Amino acid sequence: MRIPFVGVGLLVLVGGGAGVAGAQGWVTDARRIGLGGLGLDQGSLRRYNAAYRAVPGRAGQRGRPKLTIPIPLGLIQFFHDHPLSNIKNDPAFNHDSAGFNPVELLNTFLNPPLFLEVKKAPTPTNDVVFGIGKDSLRLNLGLTAQLVPEDQFGIGGSSRPLDPGLSIKGVRVGVMGWVHDDVGFQLGDKLLGFLRDSVPADTNTRYNVLGDALLEVGFAPTVAYAGRIAGDSTTGLYVGGAFHYYVGLAYVRVNGDGGFTTGDSIFSGPSPVKPDARGLTQYSKFGNSFGHGVGGDLGIAVVTGPIELGVGVNDIGATITWPDTRRDSAFYRDSSYSRPLLPNHIETKTKLPVSYLVNLAYTVGKTTLGADVLNSGRGTTVHVGGEQRVGVIVLRGGVARDQRKRIELGWGGGLRFGGLGLDVGFWTHTNSLSNQRGITMATSLSIY
Repeated sequence: MRIPFVGVGLLVLVGGGAGVAGAQGWVTDARRIGLGGLGLDQGSLRRYNAAYRAVPGRAGQRGRPKLTIPIPLGLIQFFHDHPLSNIKNDPAFNHDSAGFNPVELLNTFLNPPLFLEVKKAPTPTNDVVFGIGKDSLRLNLGLTAQLVPEDQFGIGGSSRPLDPGLSIKGVRVGVMGWVHDDVGFQLGDKLLGFLRDSVPADTNTRYNVLGDALLEVGFAPTVAYAGRIAGDSTTGLYVGGAFHYYVGLAYVRVNGDGGFTTGDSIFSGPSPVKPDARGLTQYSKFGNSFGHGVGGDLGIAVVTGPIELGVGVNDIGATITWPDTRRDSAFYRDSSYSRPLLPNHIETKTKLPVSYLVNLAYTVGKTTLGADVLNSGRGTTVHVGGEQRVGVIVLRGGVARDQRKRIELGWGGGLRFGGLGLDVGFWTHTNSLSNQRGITMATSLSIY
């Protein structure tokens, strides 16, 4: 009886941790980490604002490097502690070892060791108490119960890993690669009460988890324009837009509902627990008919002396039509398995999330302050930061509010000698199975 309850509980904690990781994102630039996640470089602004392809870079004024190379001190420490020659016998990865800790393994996954963890977030450690009676079961997870999410949690968003193109007098022709992923879970009320609030298990009751996932990839031939329509290089109004013809290469969508139902008695009887699951999978695999759709980006940027303001919106109206979709269903209940037949080769539609960025920067002398509001498809993040130059030294600081509305801090600094710079940044995070923050130290080399 305990196996289904506890097994689903571990799945919930793993999924909850994944939601945490996705909420904050992963930045490899120590400068940006020191600014609390604020992006001031042209590359990050162009991703979400088509007008920034025409805004002249002011690298000398704002210290924006041409190239940033992360220094992976965390990997050096990680492989020192876990040498590859002994990886099969390492207690951290060998589940047969008495020292194996799946929670620590999950925390390593949620915090890839590229940078140093100068303060690891402690994982709640406490006794898990089972209350077992003649016909009753109650579970108390102690402090760990705080990690069980009450609301829907998940990871996802849209990205553009490739965007090559050719520009002539503001007109750009290119091909953009795009990826959209979205994974979410939701606990049923009964299971939530059992795991988080230590509500006793009840008879003839269903405990379940709802889940859905979507992944689609493709490319998009693109025609875009970006240019200055008023002013000059110091004070100007810039606009940009792009038209995309989206070609979908493959997609898969899964919807599921899994759990178990208790019987007339918690422990007695031939089958006190009846597991069940149902799922629907829709997909168009690689080599099948292409998906297709149209959409666009719009952006505007204003530069007036020391002030820079931009607003960009991406993937407007981007609905992908998949003309030949296969559907598979499955149903399982108490050792009975079936696959109901559904109509196949049907047309389905998916929609890329509209993403947007609003950014503001103010530069006077050797001081730069900035802020942005970003939504890449699964919640809004807010960043505020600034940097101050004192000779060859740069001091930075920032604060962010992540998608879960938690506050995180960043601070750091750097040294710049001619065309080279060495930067260090510190970043608080909750990317672990803990409600307490950890601190990451990032280092990178910048080429100006």
